[in-house]
Amino acid sequence: MDLKTEINIGDKHIGPGHRPYIIAEMACAHDGEFEKAKRLIDSAVNAKADAVQLQFFVSDETVTPHHEAHDILKRIEFSNEQWGELFQYGSDQGIDVFVCTYDVPSVKLAGKLGAKGIKLNSADLANPEVIIAVAELGIPFTLGTGSSTFEEITKGLELAAKHGAKDVVLMQGVQNFPTQPKDLNIAKIDLLRSEFGIPVGYADHIAGDDPFGKMVDLLAIGLGANVLEKHITIDRSEKGIDYQAALEPEEFKTYVSNMHTAFTALGSREILPFTESDLKYRKFQKKSIVAAVDIEEGETLSRDKVAFIRNVEPGVAPINFPEMSGKKVIRSIQKHQNILPEDLQ
Repeated sequence: MDLKTEINIGDKHIGPGHRPYIIAEMACAHDGEFEKAKRLIDSAVNAKADAVQLQFFVSDETVTPHHEAHDILKRIEFSNEQWGELFQYGSDQGIDVFVCTYDVPSVKLAGKLGAKGIKLNSADLANPEVIIAVAELGIPFTLGTGSSTFEEITKGLELAAKHGAKDVVLMQGVQNFPTQPKDLNIAKIDLLRSEFGIPVGYADHIAGDDPFGKMVDLLAIGLGANVLEKHITIDRSEKGIDYQAALEPEEFKTYVSNMHTAFTALGSREILPFTESDLKYRKFQKKSIVAAVDIEEGETLSRDKVAFIRNVEPGVAPINFPEMSGKKVIRSIQKHQNILPEDLQ
């Protein structure tokens, strides 16, 4: 499969070594209210999320009339014109606009509007028509893997690649509303990356009012998640649609800030030169070979004349003392001064 290991969206990069790309998932939290949808976009922008994710769907193309979700979806779905207006509203504020799609008409609308990316739920991992429609657009998309077999994931990726897809992110996440911590299986992020060699993200669905839900994505960052998707809602207490796993605006803002800080704190898996912080810490903490007594010129250096302690300025590490022991001192060294190789014959 000819899929990229790093994806570019504007000036942002998704892949190893780059800060996780954070998507504010609106889903159906707008409850069919157009102004509330705009407020959700505002909240995503204010939180400094990288993207806000709208959810396009045509109810009759998504579920049967007898499905429990049909009546709700029918009630809250927007027209193409309304989606277009909301899409433009977000774009005008400078935030990337992603679209979660569940059917081919919605995929085509997202492409027509110029979506920065598309989300395919694991519901469509084995749906060739939707995968092909997205792949042929040639734009980045996330592909849900929750509760899917490796055979299903492999076939989905192969189909996408066959139809021109290059920029695909696999998303680990189980969408029960809410998902229990014991069912998250965040370690699968590492497994997916090693198996498929492309960017992997995490879509969390733990309860929004669970304190652990505000920090669980730290585990994903530690495992190298390249994309984080989190639900956002205006007010969980209203118990509207898709509220269970969502954070409220101020919570989401704190969440984004914490995720950015966490990535910075994670650092690099590569061996890099010491930072100023490292050098400051070494100077303060590292022990040196220091004169324990006044040592006169010509004396022979021995263990009883030195101490292995911290000094104002770092000197030679104690592990190097065997190379210095037994040599004659060529200058007088006062007590508590560092003993350096150039002080010895």
